[in-house]
Amino acid sequence: MPRLARDHQPTPLPAAAIDRTMRAPEQVYRVLRSAIASLAIPPGSPLSEGEVGAAYAVSRTPVREAFARLAEEKLLDVFPNLGTFVSLIDPGLIGEAILIRRLLEGEAVSQAAANRDPALITEMNAALDDHAEAVAAGDSARAYQCDERFHRALFAHQGLEQMWASVDRARAQLERVHHLMVAQRGALGDALAKHRAILGAIKRGDAYAAHAAMHVHIEANGSFLDRLAGHAHPFVRTP
Repeated sequence: MPRLARDHQPTPLPAAAIDRTMRAPEQVYRVLRSAIASLAIPPGSPLSEGEVGAAYAVSRTPVREAFARLAEEKLLDVFPNLGTFVSLIDPGLIGEAILIRRLLEGEAVSQAAANRDPALITEMNAALDDHAEAVAAGDSARAYQCDERFHRALFAHQGLEQMWASVDRARAQLERVHHLMVAQRGALGDALAKHRAILGAIKRGDAYAAHAAMHVHIEANGSFLDRLAGHAHPFVRTP
C-alpha cells in the first residue's frame, strides 16, 4: 500500500482544454486514462479530486465519475483515509489482458485473412506507413497511436465494435508495459515489424499465419515482464 509523504507535492497533470459542449466526466476520464497508460502519470502517483478538478476547471463531480471508471479498470487504487493512487503494473492483470487480446484479436485477424477485405488492407497499410515514419523520427507517442490505429481497424472494418471495446480496455494495461519496454530497451520498431508480419499474412489469405503472428506480437509484453520478475521495479507490483 502506498504511503503519502507529509510534504507531498501535487502530481503534474497533462494540459488539456475541457470542451463545455461535451460531457466533462468523459473528457476527464480520457485525459487521465491516456496519461496513465502512457506513463506520463507514473504508477504510484497520488491523485486528488480537488487537484484534478482545479487543473481542468471542473467540479469534483465529473472527476469523481472519472476516478470511478479508472478504478473499475484497475488503473487507480483507492485507499480509504489515505488517498487515490495510480495503480502499479500488476503482472496478474497483464496476464489476463494478454489472454483477452489473444482470444479476441486472434479470431479477428483469422477472419480478416479469410475475407481479405481491400478497404481493411488499405487502412492497415496506411497505419503501417505512418508507424514507420514515427519510428524513424523516434516519436514513441505517435508510434503508439499508429499501433492503436492498426489494431482498431481490424475490428472497425469487420463490424466488431463490441469486441474492440473489450480489447481497448485490455490495451490500457498493456500500454504501460509497452512504454516501459521502449524506455528500457529502446525497442520502438519491434511492434512495426510484427505488424508487417500480421498484414502480410492477411494479404496472403493465410489465417493460420495471421493468427500465429498476432499471438507473437501480443505475447511480447508478457515476455518482457517475465524478464523483469527477478528485478524489483518501482512501477511493478510484487507478490
